[in-house]
Amino acid sequence: MKAAIIESFGEADVFRIGELPCPEPKPVELLIRIHASSVNPVDAGVRSGKILQGDPAHFPMILGWDAAGTVEALGPETDGFAHGDRVMAISPQPGTLVGTHAEFAALPASQVVKIPGTVSFTAAAAVPLIGSTALAALQALDLPPGASVLINNPKGAVGAMAATIAPLLGFELAAPGAQQVDGAIDVRGRDHAQQAFAAIRDGGAYATIVPEWWKPGGVFTAARGISPVTIQNPANQQVLLPLADWLVQGVLEPGIEEIMPLDQIAEAHRRLDTPGHTGKFVLDHIN
Repeated sequence: MKAAIIESFGEADVFRIGELPCPEPKPVELLIRIHASSVNPVDAGVRSGKILQGDPAHFPMILGWDAAGTVEALGPETDGFAHGDRVMAISPQPGTLVGTHAEFAALPASQVVKIPGTVSFTAAAAVPLIGSTALAALQALDLPPGASVLINNPKGAVGAMAATIAPLLGFELAAPGAQQVDGAIDVRGRDHAQQAFAAIRDGGAYATIVPEWWKPGGVFTAARGISPVTIQNPANQQVLLPLADWLVQGVLEPGIEEIMPLDQIAEAHRRLDTPGHTGKFVLDHIN
């Protein structure tokens, strides 16, 4: 199968388009013919070696979390799916070692949901990682409808998705700089995380998707009655299903900066490495 491959860590030009054996689906897996995938900051972190430093066992490596396409083959324990189904899927890479920047990927059915023909593959491919992360963060706040929620970067990829989903869950989206909010989601880290924490009323709720920047003490204090929650992407149907429903309803529209062919993945990574981009770079595997 055709795939975008890296055989060492490095800059964006480390990618090459090559051929690898097509995977065989396990009993609980679906073989998906991928029509579109998208590029995320975590992919750039892996590619550069900042996340997986110098482990040769992972090469040749296919990156990519997000995918949309059609079911090509089914394992015997994948009830509810059929050959040709249009689907949206997520593969937590590098943890699974199954990347989506390829012609095919074999993924557990528990990480796949169906999408109708009214949802484009390119739109669906822009959603799984950022959408499931944003939804998981909002759900982790465990706040009632009507609660005010601050997102400390509502224009970034995950932040913009969270800002879109928050009203769908019944939350009131707080304006930047608001104080005494019921809950806050940190998508930036460092000082921005502390500012978001400080904006919450005592006894409120706080979640972060960048826990590596937590600083002990300071505003992160138990005396305020706020227990910080670290968000780990759940990567399952429970979070993908509502995202697919919102796509169908037209109330969730991912911000796509550009759609590029798969063989331009190096250029997509070069642009991702350049500050100032907030939209998703989607890779079209067919055209």
